[in-house]
Amino acid sequence: MVNPFKEVDWNPDLAARRLFAKSLVIGFPIIAVIFLLILRINTSAWETKVPVLIFGCGTGAGLLFWFIPQVSKPFYIIWYSLACAIGLVFGNLLLGVVYYLLITGLGLGMKLAKRDPLNRNFDRNKKTYWLDVKPPDNAKRYFNQY
Repeated sequence: MVNPFKEVDWNPDLAARRLFAKSLVIGFPIIAVIFLLILRINTSAWETKVPVLIFGCGTGAGLLFWFIPQVSKPFYIIWYSLACAIGLVFGNLLLGVVYYLLITGLGLGMKLAKRDPLNRNFDRNKKTYWLDVKPPDNAKRYFNQY
């Protein structure tokens, strides 16, 4: 299992904190626009109160952290802690859901179709379950695969 907490720089230097501030200044307006469009689709009106609040808070915090990077360290640590926790939970959850849906679905489908690619049938009258394999035709065919 991948541990995202090992990948984070928990003692960020000035450049990392400025990059964090830049990501806030760029990311929050994008989130605000997406939120505005979702509200527009759902309510058929331009509800701007929440998107403007998201835009203002994110951009304001990003600019504050850009100009005074000493303030940003606790927010950086909290932000990346939450991001790692969410990523860990959702990554494993999605991996488990996809795995169980895929494997269980394939297994149930093969069981319903009575398909058994391993030929797992028990016959007491058989001496052996060994299957004879046809030897390869010619070894030169391995050099001309296409």
